[in-house]
Amino acid sequence: MMGNIQKQQTLERDDYLRFRLPEALKERFKLYCYLKGITMSDTVREMIEEVLRNEDLEKLLQEKLLQEKLRDNTREGENKISP
Repeated sequence: MMGNIQKQQTLERDDYLRFRLPEALKERFKLYCYLKGITMSDTVREMIEEVLRNEDLEKLLQEKLLQEKLRDNTREGENKISP
């Protein structure tokens, strides 16, 4: 069983996430991470993991699909009405 865990960890590679934010916000975040003694990357990773742990992705997906279906139905109705 330990071999399977090691294989899974080996197969899972880190990837990069690039995004823009105001310089002042970045500097405050950098200071926060320094004061906590944790890297910015580790802090962002933990925040992302927490968000995903606390969200019901299946529910979000169903809501999104329903919104898109309603939007498509509305567009179809508009197309039928126009002369």
